[in-house]
Amino acid sequence: MKLNLLSFAMLSFFSSAIYAAPTLYGEIDASIDYLPEKNTNSSNKDVWEISSNSSYLGIKGDEKLTERLSAVYGIEWGFSADGDSNDWVQRNRFVGLKDTQLGTIKVGKHDTPVKQLSSTVDIFNNYVANKADIGGILVGENRIDNIVAYESPTISLDKGVVKFNALLASGESSGIKTSSGGAKVAGRGLGDAWSASLVYEHPFFVAGLGYDKAIPSTFAGRGFLNVATGQSYTADTQAFAAANTLRAIGRLNPIEGLSIKTLYQRSEVEETTYADPAEATKWATKANNIDDAEGWLVGAEYMLPNAKKWILKAQYSQNDTSFKNNMADFKAKQIMAGADYVFSKQVKSYAYGGYLMLKQADKKDKQPVVGVGLEFKF
Repeated sequence: MKLNLLSFAMLSFFSSAIYAAPTLYGEIDASIDYLPEKNTNSSNKDVWEISSNSSYLGIKGDEKLTERLSAVYGIEWGFSADGDSNDWVQRNRFVGLKDTQLGTIKVGKHDTPVKQLSSTVDIFNNYVANKADIGGILVGENRIDNIVAYESPTISLDKGVVKFNALLASGESSGIKTSSGGAKVAGRGLGDAWSASLVYEHPFFVAGLGYDKAIPSTFAGRGFLNVATGQSYTADTQAFAAANTLRAIGRLNPIEGLSIKTLYQRSEVEETTYADPAEATKWATKANNIDDAEGWLVGAEYMLPNAKKWILKAQYSQNDTSFKNNMADFKAKQIMAGADYVFSKQVKSYAYGGYLMLKQADKKDKQPVVGVGLEFKF
């Protein structure tokens, strides 16, 4: 009897340990990119680059506390698959509680709900070291330190589901500031900056609306421009500031295998107080001269009906930044097209080509890119 009781206790212990064990997951994504240089004051160059496209490693887990309540946690680090930069850049990390009926509360560092909306529509997300996705030219792709986030449970509505996400940030500093893999907001109170989104998912379409309030972001981004070219355009217009951004997204699935995706957003500068004097010197004058920014995209993906491992895709994105004091608008446009070959749920290869156009008054720049890559998820 004692032996049976001991065996039962050991079995219960190991079963509990296995159940509570964390899950290791991640992604390694690397591409070979060709970005030719067309130089103004020196000879043109053929430039090949190996890019790490948002490769990361994560650990997550949960512990059931009651029939409805679980403790949850997760932590992610970005790393350089090509070895060009430091490993273990901070990504999302949190600890929280999940109630199956009331939703999930997380505390830590996290993508804003507005940023999460773009994953539904940004077809070339993370390509060319994150410079060919919409984050290359649009405001609003942000991860914020010192947050409390809420994720609602899915609510059934007319053959679809509704989900609400919200994030409150605590500034904990005298101004906004960049951080490892993210940013810190200004202020001392919880909710001095916030972000929220509402999404409706239906078998035939997805619609979402989100808003950022005083979330630090980059205005007048430069996309996948090869900055070593010495061309006429420089980064003088680019600025980092707390932004108010309204973003709307939509995805339509009119026939099997086809998805049409779109996004529209408008942003304005809310705050240009910086915690770091160096950042104030670098960004303040530029940010104070910004009036607003308006961006949009349209794209499509199509799975070939007789060869379902092949996916064709294309996307056009544009962002116009307007300035005060009669400065000319800064216009950025990206055109991307490509194809994926899906080996399995974990592995795919891809090829793409793109073209970036930047313009402000008589300053113009153009940058082509072509590349091939391999993505492995685990």
